[in-house]
Amino acid sequence: MKWIFVCLAACAGMFPLALAAETEAGKYAVRGAGLIDCQTFLDEQQKQSKAYLMIGGWIDGYITGVNQYANDTYDATSFESTELFAELIENHCRKNPEDRLFPVVNSIIQQRWGSRITEQTPRIGITLGEMHVGMYRETLNRIQARLAEKGFYELPATGEFDAKTITAIASFQKTLDGYKPTGFPDQATLWALFVE
Repeated sequence: MKWIFVCLAACAGMFPLALAAETEAGKYAVRGAGLIDCQTFLDEQQKQSKAYLMIGGWIDGYITGVNQYANDTYDATSFESTELFAELIENHCRKNPEDRLFPVVNSIIQQRWGSRITEQTPRIGITLGEMHVGMYRETLNRIQARLAEKGFYELPATGEFDAKTITAIASFQKTLDGYKPTGFPDQATLWALFVE
């Protein structure tokens, strides 16, 4: 708990107090890490500083707020981790160092909005060797359906992480440059499966 206060004190000068943003519903204030510019994000990411950890917390908090207030939304992210968000932000910020963090994060959420989880669904633990991840059962159903669309899986989707699913994911990974065919649904594999 002490490090939070140290970080807040150390980072206080980094974040302007507030920034007005406008939506269709009107104006609202953006606070915290959403106010920093992309160059600051990149600098703190490079240092892996406490401020960078605080930015990750802000991203999670923002997504939680979206989940709470958006209609027909249980989770705005179906599989995307905070680390994946950081990588997507980094890719954007390298090209646009003056952009503010809030519109960048908001844009990523808007781009992925159609894939959000709309109803509560169980989270399941997936383990393969030393690799572990928590995932919504609905996401696993979607993985199986998407693999079927690409010819790697035979429906119906079961929402179970079984040998058939592992084989299908590994077969898909073999088609990707630089991927090891582990059969594990890591973030890079899921991004390639659903977005690229």
